Amino acid sequence: MLSMSKFTLTFLLFTCICHTLADDCDQHGVLLYEDLHCKPVKNSEDPCPTSFDCDLAQPKSGCLFKGKIYKPREEIDSDLTYSACQIGCRCGETSTTCAVLDCPENLGAYREPNCYPKYELGKCCASGSQCENSTKTCTVDGTVYKVGQNFYPKNSCLSCVCHENFQGSYDKETCVRRNCAEELRNAENIRNNCAPAYFRFESEENALCCPNHWVCPEENDKIEVVDKEPAGKSTLECTFGSKKVPVGEGFKRTVNMWGEDRNLVCQCTIPPFLTCKQL
Repeated sequence: MLSMSKFTLTFLLFTCICHTLADDCDQHGVLLYEDLHCKPVKNSEDPCPTSFDCDLAQPKSGCLFKGKIYKPREEIDSDLTYSACQIGCRCGETSTTCAVLDCPENLGAYREPNCYPKYELGKCCASGSQCENSTKTCTVDGTVYKVGQNFYPKNSCLSCVCHENFQGSYDKETCVRRNCAEELRNAENIRNNCAPAYFRFESEENALCCPNHWVCPEENDKIEVVDKEPAGKSTLECTFGSKKVPVGEGFKRTVNMWGEDRNLVCQCTIPPFLTCKQL
């Protein structure tokens, strides 16, 4: 009995530590690199990657998506795109086009009395209605969710669904990593070595998940040290357009998006891309 208790305690501690480390890495924008199928480069001192090895060479004709080259007019498997709310995606000469996806619940479906839209893990749209036949709930970050409702834990890039067996762990039955499918919409920005930009919508949210915007080079960009801690301590560099930017260096930029001026600091933190964050 004692050995089983020790095993349980060790397992729970391991699970907790792993989740904390994943959260820390999400604060550096690693999800984008996962989305692009880049390979992490790590050292023994840092739990998060120090850089990523990305093979983003674009074909002369066709499209690159999640590490695979598609020929012109070739269709991309919807299993790779549906969780990012993209379907019917087809490669063109150098870019992809996708169908507009209108989820039924956004058009008034699944609104019967005492019912609500029910979601499945890794799916964009609701799969049907969930009626009040379960008393099970999931409490996450102070919010109570019903079975079948989706939620996004703070400071992580997880997409989760409440279910009957939920015990507070963000395991594979409960959550998956978000799918940005960034190459479907921003292949040219990626190809031109622009920088992913992340806006701040909640003051307590620190995770950098799918980019809200891409910042491309301008003539008046002034590259300078923006973080003295890593600057000069690493030989790693980011690529921004045709420029090489050392770790710890970057620039500031203001962009107007969705009716608001957003002050960004763009910095080389984890190569090869610069990372822009709203101040």
